[in-house]
Amino acid sequence: MKSEQEKSAVYRTPMAEIVCAKIWGKPVFFTITNPKDVIQKKHVRGEFYEEEELEIIRKNCRPGMVFCDIGSNIGNHALFALKFLNVAKVILFEPNPVAIAVLRSNLTLNGVMDQCDDQHLGLGLSDSSAKGLGMDVPDRNLGGGRMVEGSGDLEVIRGDEALAGQKIDFIKLDVEGMEMRVLAGLRETIARERPIMFVEVDVENIEAFQAWAAESRYLIRDTYKRYRENKNFLLVPQPEGS
Repeated sequence: MKSEQEKSAVYRTPMAEIVCAKIWGKPVFFTITNPKDVIQKKHVRGEFYEEEELEIIRKNCRPGMVFCDIGSNIGNHALFALKFLNVAKVILFEPNPVAIAVLRSNLTLNGVMDQCDDQHLGLGLSDSSAKGLGMDVPDRNLGGGRMVEGSGDLEVIRGDEALAGQKIDFIKLDVEGMEMRVLAGLRETIARERPIMFVEVDVENIEAFQAWAAESRYLIRDTYKRYRENKNFLLVPQPEGS
């Protein structure tokens, strides 16, 4: 009698070129499907995108942490966290099927897919569950895609539903203007786990975000502004009793 074989996940790799770079002494593979894309322009040169933002994350994300990547896109931040920050696990959230194909390719090529929780790929996060959403994606900025109601078959759920009972140490959140709704849907998870957070905030949401941080007892430890339409915030929980 033959022994039962383990079931294998099968992914279809997108038509792409592969760039192999050496970064900090380690080989890193990048999947290139559109060399004119904002992020892939950096990957073509063998570099990570948003190096200044990644440095802020590096200074605040300790080895062994569970890293929740909300808005994973093609895996720039997830790959950096797994290859260079020695995180224990990355939990992936990305609704865009075009980005997901490249994300899976990047993580698989670099041998880190087994450290990822990918059960939420295909889902977006918000403050309530909804179906029938689509993606509005600029031609040269896959990461700039925004979810649009009533124009597709994508789904959003509350983060508290997806992450119930899970350990979370660090949240990176980049959701193209939906950050306040996503944070509202993560209220129970954030209260329970008190993770460090790195959040991209659209300028029109900054006042509401700062009020949310104060109400949620978080301190702004660092900021970084790359583009005029948004700003990044590194948040740490206030010490108990302060």
